[in-house]
Amino acid sequence: MSQMPRATVMTGNIADNWRNLDALHPGATTAAVVKADGYGLGAARVARALRIAGCQTFFVAYAEEGLVVRKAAGKAARIFVLNGPVRGEMSVYRDADLTAVLSSEAHVKVWANAPRGSCALHFDTGMNRLGLPADMTEKDLAALRRLQPVLVMSHLACADEPENPMNTAQRKAFNEITDSFPDTPASLASSNGCYLGKGFAYDLTRPGLALYGGTNPPEKVKLKPGVILEATILATFTGQRGTKVGYGGTHTLTEDRVLATCGIGYADGIPRAAGGGGLTGWLEGNPCPVLGRISMDLVTLDITDCAKHAKPGARVEFLGENAKLEAQASACGTLGYELLTGLGPRVQRVYR
Repeated sequence: MSQMPRATVMTGNIADNWRNLDALHPGATTAAVVKADGYGLGAARVARALRIAGCQTFFVAYAEEGLVVRKAAGKAARIFVLNGPVRGEMSVYRDADLTAVLSSEAHVKVWANAPRGSCALHFDTGMNRLGLPADMTEKDLAALRRLQPVLVMSHLACADEPENPMNTAQRKAFNEITDSFPDTPASLASSNGCYLGKGFAYDLTRPGLALYGGTNPPEKVKLKPGVILEATILATFTGQRGTKVGYGGTHTLTEDRVLATCGIGYADGIPRAAGGGGLTGWLEGNPCPVLGRISMDLVTLDITDCAKHAKPGARVEFLGENAKLEAQASACGTLGYELLTGLGPRVQRVYR
């Protein structure tokens, strides 16, 4: 059996998470964001599982990603391409029935001058990232209405901070936009926006990270891990008191400890900055702190308290039921988004 790191993608859990999020807003459509290869877990397999669960609306970043999801999700699915169209790929949108999200004057111009399919309009309500201006003239709005958009949307900048006044400000700005498109469905909430209440749901929600077990949902929303990331123990040994661990000797052992070296590192998506930051591996349900710096291919764990379970070939959990995504991300000084999408190509994906 291979010693390489393994990510077991729990497609059933991802489908259950979608169902739980869908139940939050019964009057709205619940889409699924599967960009970045399904947040690093395999867009085709994830989209197929979500389609079987009942999801029929998907969001990707690029048209190329849309082609993958179209093949997996079937002809009936609606697939939105968030980063918009460029000249020369219009036939892709037409042939694969992809919905272009228009976020700039350039997008609108490309779309207006080519054989068209369906489009959505993305407005900037305060994030200053992508989006058409929220203060367009009535003449410009009338021109956009002639494109017959199937959705108007915006994106919340601070949805992970429920009390942040920017949420209310963006919702107010978005309401003015939806008033200009009274017959067009509207969407504002991504994962954390789903938790802000009914007033943020509109007609369609767009959960992404929450599908894969990330975000910090309210107690009533029970999310399951979307992936179990494991690495193999390559060696166990005793580290002597007073000796140091890892590159730079940043960790000094204050007493004799039983250590294990695991075959996973920053080439596989464990950030180098996680060394000494509280990252934990789990062996048979027991927490084992990571000691010293993360190497390209290796990490060192303190397994003193569970040495009886440790032997070369045993698997240590770095994401999963015990190693919660957001807790591990916090220990790495990052977010769950980055941990998932950063899983390296040599991490073997298997599907359960």
